[in-house]
Amino acid sequence: MTAAPTTNRAATLVEKTVLGFIAGAAAAIAVVDLIGVGIRSAVLLGSEAITIPAMPLRSVEAPAVLAASSAVSEAHYDTVTITAESLSLSPRLLLAIADALAILGPIAVCAAVAWLCVRLFIGRPFGTAATWGIGAAAIAVMLGGLLSQAVRANGFSEVSQELGLASAGIPTFEMSIDLAPLGWGFALAVVAGAFEIGQRLQRETEGLV
Repeated sequence: MTAAPTTNRAATLVEKTVLGFIAGAAAAIAVVDLIGVGIRSAVLLGSEAITIPAMPLRSVEAPAVLAASSAVSEAHYDTVTITAESLSLSPRLLLAIADALAILGPIAVCAAVAWLCVRLFIGRPFGTAATWGIGAAAIAVMLGGLLSQAVRANGFSEVSQELGLASAGIPTFEMSIDLAPLGWGFALAVVAGAFEIGQRLQRETEGLV
């Protein structure tokens, strides 16, 4: 007679432990991201020399790669990392803003995950706050992901123009759009819709009871 209640309590404790771990990990990731972007922004805005990775480069051949193997018929570089000194404030600020926008989505997702874990912990997963939280995370993922690409492209453009790098193969403006943030945002929007349906079903069930 006492075996079943003991099993139920053990399962509940395990679930709560897992939820607490997930919520803590999500919060920790968000904090680490915030600290990281803060450090990068401080370096971009305050250091004399800054390193700028993954700047677009127009089809510069890679002769060392070609010479390494006869099976390689073509090789070229499409990005370059530069270290520049005495850049003006404008490109530095654009690159710092792009970094901040890039982590907006991950931080919003981590916050939504932590909040959902708390609601599951207290036994009320469905509710307006959960639906709006996931919806807000979806918007943050889409806007942050797309806007960061646009702002970074403008930052690269200003660096190229200010340093006169066009003749070296670095375009004055080039932007390739990664649509992955839209896909992730739409996926989160579907999850938000599922939570809204769950909330309605919960209300109807409570009304029947």
